[in-house]
Amino acid sequence: MTSRPDPESLRELGEGATNASNAWAGAEEYLSQGLVAWTRRSVADDQKAAVKAAVAACRLVIETYPTDGADAHAPKQYIDDMIAKIQRWVDNPSNTNKEAVRSSLDTTRQLHAWQGHQNSPHFWILEAVDHASLSVWAGERSSYIVPLDFATCAARAVACVLHAQLVSGVPEEAAVDQLTGVVLVASNKSPD
Repeated sequence: MTSRPDPESLRELGEGATNASNAWAGAEEYLSQGLVAWTRRSVADDQKAAVKAAVAACRLVIETYPTDGADAHAPKQYIDDMIAKIQRWVDNPSNTNKEAVRSSLDTTRQLHAWQGHQNSPHFWILEAVDHASLSVWAGERSSYIVPLDFATCAARAVACVLHAQLVSGVPEEAAVDQLTGVVLVASNKSPD
């Protein structure tokens, strides 16, 4: 599936792609599973494209993250700083910029969106930004988090943005259209 999918084709892909080895609590239903599988395929060999896709997806929702602390699980400054550091890596994928992203990740957070916070778009935005950061340094260092490959991390960031959009009331078709569009642009493929 290289063309731009709709929600139903993503569900079909998700149903066929589901197995225990790629299970993830942030994608428990077929739409998210299909979006993860499709995004992985779209950016599979190109880390820079994967990171660009994750950042572009995050930018669709980060402005809705609260600045006043209401329902926020990290300060807005964390979100903004992390996206800026990831963008610096995209612009110049040096080891220094990679380390700046890695050292900025908050590894003390113990609650995740799928742990009872599925209806909080802010939790999903935070998850998306954290997965985008993992796509920069996937597999580089051991920590309590063992990052997966960059394509999976980027795909999970995109799926978290989908959740944030849907919880915020964005129609499913519009959310999928926006997300598949930014992934295709990031991977230098023309959106259909």
